[in-house]
Amino acid sequence: MTTSQQGGYRPDHDRRRRSGMTEPLRYLAGAWSFERRLDDRRAGRVYTVTGSAVFGATSEESTIAYAETGSLTGDGQPPAAVERRLTWHDEGDARVLIRFADGREYLRLDFGSGHAEGNHPCAPDTYLVTLTAEDDDAWTETWDVTGPAKDYTAVTRYTRHR
Repeated sequence: MTTSQQGGYRPDHDRRRRSGMTEPLRYLAGAWSFERRLDDRRAGRVYTVTGSAVFGATSEESTIAYAETGSLTGDGQPPAAVERRLTWHDEGDARVLIRFADGREYLRLDFGSGHAEGNHPCAPDTYLVTLTAEDDDAWTETWDVTGPAKDYTAVTRYTRHR
């Protein structure tokens, strides 16, 4: 990964191969395709989101922007457009702070072991997440959400654009 004059992370494919998820912003930089399966246990429904995601440079050297667009399908409903925007902030030692687009804290993760587990505080429900790199070009994010308002699992598999 190199840093541009404007700041932010840029892909450096040889370096990324060596870094894995122990250098998460370096590993994630670039364009990805994804497929997400959401199993809503409470409603007894299954939804799928397919789309693309980009982890791109920002004006801050230790931050990358995440932008996701896709199409939600399932339960016989017409497809619906979806999008999500986050910022990922390098906190050193393979630790990352993820923020919503409006700046609110979303999640803190530690990739020191090569994968990360965390929770998103959103009472009264519990949101647990695991991110695991499969290899240089694929990773999985799994959310298990339980509580009085929600009960679902969402598994997203990302594959790098080549």
